[in-house]
Amino acid sequence: MTPPLVSTDHAARVAEKRPPAPERADVRIAVACPFPFDVLAVGGELKNTICVGQGALAVLSGWQGDLSQIDCYRHFVDSVSRAADRLGRRPVVIGHDLHPAYLSTVHARRLAPPKVAVQHHHAHAVSCAVDAEMTLPVIGIVCDGTGYGTDGAIWGGEVLLCNARSFRRLAHLEYFPLPGGDAAARWAWRPAMSVVRLALPDSYTTIEPPAFRAVNAKERALIDRQLDAGLNSPSTSSLGRLFDAVAFLTGVCAQNEQESQAARALQAASTDERVKPYPFALIDDSEGVRLDWRPMIRSIVADVQADVCVGWIAARFHETVAAMFAAAALRAVRETGVERVVLSGGCFVNERLREGVRSRLEDRGLQVGVHRRVSAGDAGLSLGQAVVASATAAGQE
Repeated sequence: MTPPLVSTDHAARVAEKRPPAPERADVRIAVACPFPFDVLAVGGELKNTICVGQGALAVLSGWQGDLSQIDCYRHFVDSVSRAADRLGRRPVVIGHDLHPAYLSTVHARRLAPPKVAVQHHHAHAVSCAVDAEMTLPVIGIVCDGTGYGTDGAIWGGEVLLCNARSFRRLAHLEYFPLPGGDAAARWAWRPAMSVVRLALPDSYTTIEPPAFRAVNAKERALIDRQLDAGLNSPSTSSLGRLFDAVAFLTGVCAQNEQESQAARALQAASTDERVKPYPFALIDDSEGVRLDWRPMIRSIVADVQADVCVGWIAARFHETVAAMFAAAALRAVRETGVERVVLSGGCFVNERLREGVRSRLEDRGLQVGVHRRVSAGDAGLSLGQAVVASATAAGQE
């Protein structure tokens, strides 16, 4: 049976009908600890790459694009077949994403060798550690748009303690619902409604941030009912969707017609002047630390309604996120004794955010690793998958 060409996670991107991304050259990376098993990792679904690990060498393929595009998917299948042929008859372990609907996962499960499902953000963090030539374990700050969590939620703002085979979640952004699921990744007013409702539950019906005036009243009423009932509104800790919400509230961007469009617009709007972070909170519970963004959203709504300069609001948002994750990472360092921190996930393509977190941690004497040869986004996933899958097959930490 032919695998589906479109996954439910990326229906919005299919609708955009974007052409396949151009392929880039392979990247060869020497790894400090040789792979205990030959491994073939098949990457994610967006910006797919595959990785072959043998001995002390990892070979990461060029970008193969979004697998929901037919040509990209066919290229991916051919690349996996050629890589498997090169590995020959030696024992091979297959690494793939934990998400069951990713086309790379669907394809991997049809292959014969033993297979290892690797959590998305664990793979990101390990990829960065290898790329930055840092010894495991590390504290991984991983921020992106979407990753399948072990609790079934959509992760995307995480602080993890990572070994090669295992990880422990130490902190994450406070969850908020995504009305419409995938649609919330395209239409920024949906996550904006969600976070404003949570941040201002008592006054939500009376406040009116100007950006919402452009949204169809019937659609808003429908989403209100959907959120009230909890229908088709999965929980997320995604920093990418929080960026979207603030981009909408400030009037910077209303729709992601291209990947990360709203986040890039918010970064571009930020003033270069030094600004103070908005208030935020770190909340301890039995499962770790929750990064509470609600005080920040309350302040942003107040600033928007007071006609504060958008550049100042955008800059303070960046500083708040950087301060929040740096504070959570410092707690993780104190708890674990691990003083090596890596920054990975597509949000760290944002230079202001990346350097904001890095400078805060390096000022406290920590070693901070960032990507150098491999993408911080999903194109770097397969490298981390390869390391984790091979170590898991060997029973190593």
